[in-house]
Amino acid sequence: MRGGVVLVSHDREFLARTVTRVLELDLAQHTNTVYGGGYESYLAEREVARRHRREEYEEYAERKADLQARARTQREWSSQGVRNAMRKNPDNDKVRRRAASESSEKQAQKVRQMESRIARLEEVVEPRKEWVLEFTIGAAPRSSSVVATLNDAVLRQGEFVLGPVSLQVDAGDRIGITGPNGAGKSTLLRMLLGRVAPDSGSATLGASVQIGEIDQARGLFTGEQALAERFEGLVPEFATADVRTLLAKFGLRADHVGRAVDDLSPGERTRAALALLQAKGTNVLVLDEPTNHLDLAAIEQLESALASYDGALLLVTHDRRMLTNVNVDRRWRLDGGRVSES
Repeated sequence: MRGGVVLVSHDREFLARTVTRVLELDLAQHTNTVYGGGYESYLAEREVARRHRREEYEEYAERKADLQARARTQREWSSQGVRNAMRKNPDNDKVRRRAASESSEKQAQKVRQMESRIARLEEVVEPRKEWVLEFTIGAAPRSSSVVATLNDAVLRQGEFVLGPVSLQVDAGDRIGITGPNGAGKSTLLRMLLGRVAPDSGSATLGASVQIGEIDQARGLFTGEQALAERFEGLVPEFATADVRTLLAKFGLRADHVGRAVDDLSPGERTRAALALLQAKGTNVLVLDEPTNHLDLAAIEQLESALASYDGALLLVTHDRRMLTNVNVDRRWRLDGGRVSES
């Protein structure tokens, strides 16, 4: 294509393969910056620029604090000198006044010099700290060694047929699931989790399975209930204050918790679903397109949380880089209702 293209995307692999320049809108610093050289170059240059801004500010702050401390010391010396002169000459008012005046003026001059040096410092504004989503995934006791099985399972939905499928998910498996839209990925998950029974064949869920899930529709967070009320209903053991504190950690603050969940943006509902994963223990984690509506920083934090999660993971995503970063050890691909493993 010979013309220019403006592309807005959170798909890092797609960006790495296509773009030649990146425009970053930095809400924390209220700036916009153009980086050349493609996406990978942007990541490296951005990190260097942020480090330099922080180092410049820390150097400025350290220098200013040092000068301010020296100015305070000069003031203290000035006061101490006057007191000492008065103690040495308690009855000689003339000597006392002269000593006080000379000492005070001399030290005051030094203080003024320090204050002048402080004023001449070129101010460096402290870089604003960006809000960063930091969380872990709550753990539950280990499930049975076999989490779920499908044996010659077939499910029909109108003209679409999924199967026959024979699969087994074991404790600790990390499975990435890919395929084109409409291939049956979400349907396969529902059948594995016992949400829908196959028309033929069998589906079995293991013992002691505690499922944590973010479905594609973010179905746990829909309706007219206020967010805080809905969340409390899902974790009744949490006090109201604890619910609000947890939601705030995910960027859902006072102006969010009283709103109906249907009025929240898709990204806000996704963050509420992530907060629920931290609140409730799970040993089988099911994520269906979890990166939809998350920004790049939140996607990276989700990957970090998944890196320390040791239960079974079923991950449906089109984000190729995420599949690599979370170290899936099995891959299922769906196409036309059939499942293949690689």
